[in-house]
Amino acid sequence: MKKIIVTLIILMLAVKAEAQSSVFTVVDSLLLKGNYQEALVQLENEYNKTVKIYAKIASIYQSIGDFNKAIQFYEKALNIEDREAIKVKLGAVYNSAGFSSKAILIYEDIIKIDTSNLLVANSLGKLYLVKKKATRAEKIFQFLIKKDTVNPNYPYQLAKSLAKQSKKLAMGQSYLDAYNLDTLHLKSIYELAKFFKELKYRDSTMLFINKGLKIDSVNVNFLQLKANVLYFSKDFKGAITYLNKLDSLNFRSINTYEMYGMCYLNLKDHNLAEKYFQKALRLERNNSKLLYRLGALYYEKKDFNLAKLYLTQSIMYGRADLDKQFLLSGKIAKDEFNLKVAIKFFKEAVKYNRNNLNALFQLALTSDSYFKDKKIAYKYYKDFVQRFEGKNKKLTLYAKNRIKEIKKEYFIKGEIVE
Repeated sequence: MKKIIVTLIILMLAVKAEAQSSVFTVVDSLLLKGNYQEALVQLENEYNKTVKIYAKIASIYQSIGDFNKAIQFYEKALNIEDREAIKVKLGAVYNSAGFSSKAILIYEDIIKIDTSNLLVANSLGKLYLVKKKATRAEKIFQFLIKKDTVNPNYPYQLAKSLAKQSKKLAMGQSYLDAYNLDTLHLKSIYELAKFFKELKYRDSTMLFINKGLKIDSVNVNFLQLKANVLYFSKDFKGAITYLNKLDSLNFRSINTYEMYGMCYLNLKDHNLAEKYFQKALRLERNNSKLLYRLGALYYEKKDFNLAKLYLTQSIMYGRADLDKQFLLSGKIAKDEFNLKVAIKFFKEAVKYNRNNLNALFQLALTSDSYFKDKKIAYKYYKDFVQRFEGKNKKLTLYAKNRIKEIKKEYFIKGEIVE
């Protein structure tokens, strides 16, 4: 009798397993056709809900982006049996759904039990970086590097965690370690190019930029970086070559158009400079810096009306660092022989930036021309010499001579000026 019962139980289990297997066969065929809803109906109609059924339902919801439902069914699966593979999937869904803190807890729990799961450790390290836990991320990636010495991604991620801790030299070395493991590791090459650019090692910067472009000649990051390096090296024609390549890829940004404009401005092609500054401005109408660029351009073209229009707008939309705008506005007013207005603008320039020596000198010089009371100009000249002596020999010499002359004029009148 016992043998019969055991045999029946085995047969029942086999039938259930076969039935469930046939369900998965049907579900998989439906999924191949993209019929997710019918596949879900088939699974949810199953009377005997196993770990495998719940996990399959969750994976379908995960694949169609319904992360909350996926979480619900992965948790149901785990309530039946605590499986590491399902916990890994749950962690991934938590992260996709924006619950990164919950994903971290899941991954930490897995790593405590199973330190051999490097994929989970890698995911945990990346999440630590997202959550600004750079020290923890560093420890994870150091651990991964010891476990797998040939994967360039680990020193690359370690460099990211070091960067967030301002350990710049160690960061650079780690990017170099990643590159040495894989000389085609484009992300590390790009970061090394930026690293050496910050250190102002031009040759090393160009070396890695060119390596990146050799691997991917249409990579916009490297094209932008090369244009930038050439521009600041005053190779304006070379910079335009790479800006043209970006333009041919339909890559357009305020920065690239502004650089176009500055290149042509330095090459004295005012019309093309104007064209690209205007293109940049169309992308952001209230950009104070671009408005200033156009104001300065029209000043050079002696179109004072347009210059004043753009400078006024630049001041209107600017929040800080407006000394250049006020200085140029003052110069225009001075060129139009409106010294009173010029003085007002120069005072504003000095107020916004006390270290703008040209603004203070123009304030002294214009006050000297406008006011009969030379003590006003004397005060500004003296302030200029005290603060900027040695920074501009020509202007300092002029200011010192005027100080002497003003003192002499007042001395003759019987008055001592200090």
